[in-house]
Amino acid sequence: MGTAQIRELLHEYINQADERLINLMYAMVQANLKEEDYGLSEAHKKVLDERLAAYQTDPSEGSSWEEVKNRIRNQL
Repeated sequence: MGTAQIRELLHEYINQADERLINLMYAMVQANLKEEDYGLSEAHKKVLDERLAAYQTDPSEGSSWEEVKNRIRNQL
């Protein structure tokens, strides 16, 4: 059986599974994750470091979360 078939079967099982089975499967996936699976690339880390340094230099520069949300809503 190929990977594509296994994925399809797993999707079917998950869609029909009870809560206990879903929780068990989720725990297995979480236990299998490694930091590298969801870590940041060096380029992303560099951008975040630059933004953090800019914030530390002038914390009043930039926008509050409320201002950002309002700008986005106004663009919709």
